[in-house]
Amino acid sequence: MKYTETLMWKELNEAPAAISALKVYNADVLKKISHAVREREINNVYTVARGTSDHAMIYFKYLAESFLGLPVASGAPSAVTMYGSKMNFKNTLVLACSQSGKAEDVMEVIKCANGCGAVTVAITNDENSPLAKLAEFHLCCCAGEEKSVAATKTFSCQLYIARLLVNALLGSFNFDEFENSLNDALPLIDKQTDAPAKDFMGAEDCFVLSRGVSAAIAFECALKLQETSYIKARAYHSSDFYHGPMAMVGEGTKVILFAAKNSLETSLNEIHRQDYLNCALKMRELGAKLYIVTDDKQSFTGLDAHIIEVPEAEDESLTVFYFALTAQMLACKVSCGKGLNPDCPRALKKVTITK
Repeated sequence: MKYTETLMWKELNEAPAAISALKVYNADVLKKISHAVREREINNVYTVARGTSDHAMIYFKYLAESFLGLPVASGAPSAVTMYGSKMNFKNTLVLACSQSGKAEDVMEVIKCANGCGAVTVAITNDENSPLAKLAEFHLCCCAGEEKSVAATKTFSCQLYIARLLVNALLGSFNFDEFENSLNDALPLIDKQTDAPAKDFMGAEDCFVLSRGVSAAIAFECALKLQETSYIKARAYHSSDFYHGPMAMVGEGTKVILFAAKNSLETSLNEIHRQDYLNCALKMRELGAKLYIVTDDKQSFTGLDAHIIEVPEAEDESLTVFYFALTAQMLACKVSCGKGLNPDCPRALKKVTITK
């Protein structure tokens, strides 16, 4: 199967158009959420999600904590569904994210939060889903039906909704035109992922690293390689990787590093850059076969690594969208190159229900 003939490829290329649609659709709801958060004196956030949706919430966490100063906890639905916890969500924004809107354990947390007077928000791709109707507010991905098992355009939309929500809580309702730049980037990223895709067709395992905002993409990239290509990929925050897992890196170990040129704050760009450069140097010192996805090619000049170049964005909160497309295109090409079908991974269904 040619990768260009897959549903996964078709759908990941629909992300820019979907992002454009969701901005208009959700504008009024974002204002209502912002008002409710101020009115009820919300001082912390609790996210609840699984899989790809949870990776989008990692992105939200870094933006909310960095720009809003709001502590964000990644929730454990099992505390409610398996251990009977009666969570106290007073003064809390409870943010539930589920592509299908049918995640039963996520809904149980929202039910609990509704009973505590929390501000509850659901992010789904189906405005008629049970979760969308259960939460006080619903933000829709507006991505249209996603048929491939591997989530692509819905993930990009979840990321963008997370960004819009943070902006709304900051009091900003001006929407940028980023989707145009994202659409223009598709041919470049397609070309840049050709060579590494060939390298990964014979891979059995790899590590995927990043830190902060971009860590969301490291975890999503690993998941995409796992579910479409059956590669034993493990993702880590690079800062955590040094605390033990790095011992597994040896000569020829494949490592993917996502490294954005610009931080969220211009004054911290140099610290940000040096952190990623130090990680890259350490991986090469250990003998890793390193693949760096970056919009900062010049910082890695002279380093023996494969550079996968993406367009430069204003800051890391936007660079991640290029990173997401890179991860998705890479996984799709590797899967097809191995003779697999990324649309129908073994043992998986489009909608996974956990309780």
